[in-house]
Amino acid sequence: MIWALLGLHLIGCAVIAGIGDGLGNRVFAVAAGAPLVTSIWVIGRVGDANATTAQITWVAGLDLELAFRVGPLAALLTLVVSGIGVLVFGYAAGYFANGIAGVGRFTATLLAFSTAMVGLVWADSIWTLFVFWELTSITSFLLVGYKNTDADARLAARRALLITVAGGLVLLAGLVIMADSAGTGRLSEMTNIGGTSAAVASVLVLVAAATKSAQIPFHVWLPGAMAAPTPVSAYLHSATMVKAGVVLVALAGPIVGDAAPWTPLGISFGLGSMLWGAIGALRHRDAKLILAWGTISQLGLMVALLSVGSAKATFAAIGLLAAHAVFKAALFMVVGEIDVRTGTRRIDELSGLRASMPLTFAVALVSAASMAGLPPTLGFPAKEAAVEAALGLAGAEKAVLLSGVIAGSVLTVAYTTRLMIGLFGSKPDHTASAVAPSRLAMAIPIGILGVSTLAGFVGLGWVTTAVRAAAVQLNPSAEVYSLLRWPGLTTALFISTGIIAGGLAVGVVLARQTMSEPRAVGAQAVDELVAGVLHAARWTTGRVQHGSLPVYLVTMTVVATFAAVPFALGIDTSAVYLSDNGTQLVLAVLAVAGAVASTTVTSRLGAALALGAVGLAVAGLFVAHGAPDLALTQLLVETVVVVGFVLGLGHLHRRFPAADQVWVGVRLTVAGMLGVAVGAALIGSSSAPVGVPPVEDFVAESQTTGGGNNVVNVILTDMRALDTLGEIMVLVIVAVGILALAAPSRDETPALEGEPT
Repeated sequence: MIWALLGLHLIGCAVIAGIGDGLGNRVFAVAAGAPLVTSIWVIGRVGDANATTAQITWVAGLDLELAFRVGPLAALLTLVVSGIGVLVFGYAAGYFANGIAGVGRFTATLLAFSTAMVGLVWADSIWTLFVFWELTSITSFLLVGYKNTDADARLAARRALLITVAGGLVLLAGLVIMADSAGTGRLSEMTNIGGTSAAVASVLVLVAAATKSAQIPFHVWLPGAMAAPTPVSAYLHSATMVKAGVVLVALAGPIVGDAAPWTPLGISFGLGSMLWGAIGALRHRDAKLILAWGTISQLGLMVALLSVGSAKATFAAIGLLAAHAVFKAALFMVVGEIDVRTGTRRIDELSGLRASMPLTFAVALVSAASMAGLPPTLGFPAKEAAVEAALGLAGAEKAVLLSGVIAGSVLTVAYTTRLMIGLFGSKPDHTASAVAPSRLAMAIPIGILGVSTLAGFVGLGWVTTAVRAAAVQLNPSAEVYSLLRWPGLTTALFISTGIIAGGLAVGVVLARQTMSEPRAVGAQAVDELVAGVLHAARWTTGRVQHGSLPVYLVTMTVVATFAAVPFALGIDTSAVYLSDNGTQLVLAVLAVAGAVASTTVTSRLGAALALGAVGLAVAGLFVAHGAPDLALTQLLVETVVVVGFVLGLGHLHRRFPAADQVWVGVRLTVAGMLGVAVGAALIGSSSAPVGVPPVEDFVAESQTTGGGNNVVNVILTDMRALDTLGEIMVLVIVAVGILALAAPSRDETPALEGEPT
């Protein structure tokens, strides 16, 4: 079924890309089909400890395979990705005006984005994870830059691509180290590793996760991604892309979580992002930017909890992940509806929407309460679990995490309060904002998400089963924990009460103040860095790649000479001898003489003949070594090359341009250095042979596997088939070049009778 669902997504992308523009806004209903089927399939597997797998092997010896595994964690994440994906597609049908240009391209890219995230959460091999990780970066780049005529959108898309793709390369290094240490490329088969490898891998994985989940200092790409249409923002911030980093930390924790850097670095990323993201949300007046900075903050809390790695912290992080997906998608859709119906989303320009948009206000109120951690919403038990997890620690770890959670939660309540007052409150100095009629296609997904936040609290038992099963996959000790509607008069509840009271007070005070909007200093720094690198690249290229072939040859020769030094130092002189017989010695002298002659003769034809003499001497050496097949090949090549040179030289001057003795000396020196370098490398490598020559294996396999008695032919056509194909292509290219050289030019072609000359 896994292959069928992935295939359905891919077919949907192809069909929509082909005919999507002709469907108008109905294309969103077509795109919702694959996520809807996936949601229906996976909902029965949420909370099930059994896993569904699928794999296809490419190169078994290198563990190169596409491997998927849908266990409890992947099932919950799939429901989040595909379930919210269905609502996003429905919302987009109302958000965009019917007949908008490029709707097919946009929808196909959004579905590809959803497909990439589904593949990522299903991935069970490091290669599969990496491929889909990078696909999320590429598709998000296309979505953020959807308004490709907007310079800001293009800049934001480039910034997001560079940071997330760079993180992908870091991830690849970390995954390779993990696989090498664990002895397998399957994530489900990896056990806890230790030592230096685990320490290095843990740092690389956390850095990669920080780039994708917008943790400081890599967060600068996420606010700029608000240049994308609101359906993209709602999907990217709630269920896809930014959640990939959290998923990575969750999967890597059981493997490298005992490494020394893991917990302190993860907590630093997480709590730093939680606090700085919340401060950023308090400073902005664009509602989408407030939610974007809030995403940075809330993801930071999840990363910090998963980095701690205790059973309770892991359980709380998964609970927060599920709750965040629902309320953040709803809030982004609310802001998008306000933008469409009023023409702005700035909280300092809106007034009186509580009365003019009552249903939207109700959903926003429920979702904001969940974001602040208030009952009766799904965010309340998840936040209580996070506070309980911090209280369950000891020592400095407890002090740091608990302080960060309290401070970050107070700021979360504060910016949530400020957002709601700004969006729906009545401002004395503003008239009520004019509101356009509601769009049903937008209202339905928003309403479903609002109801889901309440239904999650009512049906907390089912949610607990799903969250617990996912947490147990990561930490078996999480089996004993549950999400509670009423935890009792616990320390965590008293702390939460204080958080809410403090956050409300701060939020009300800040809502009454007008603050100057901050500059995007970090984003500007990244853009300037990229511009500087591009300028340096152009400057370097202009001076290095200047078009002088002699300088290129000298440069390559010098590099080859230095590269051959280690080989020269490893030469075993006892293994070096002059020749097997006199014939080889004579032929070697002839080859050297021909090479020297080719650098000294003044006529082009003479140089071509000298090179041909070198080739014939090498062919003779092959015969002297007992390799007549190679000699025949060499003769064929030399014949073709010499004929080609002769035909081509007919269009050039007979003699080379005059060269002084200095330049002749340079040519001889370069040729000699290259010859010495190659000779040293060959002699050095043969002085210390590794392994046993596979001659006997070739002879045995030529009949049983290759089906032939001629070992050389079997090697060329079977064992080295691709290499032989490459050689044939080289000959074809050379033949085409010779034909081009031999063909008469247009000026030399006789005019046909009656044709103007």
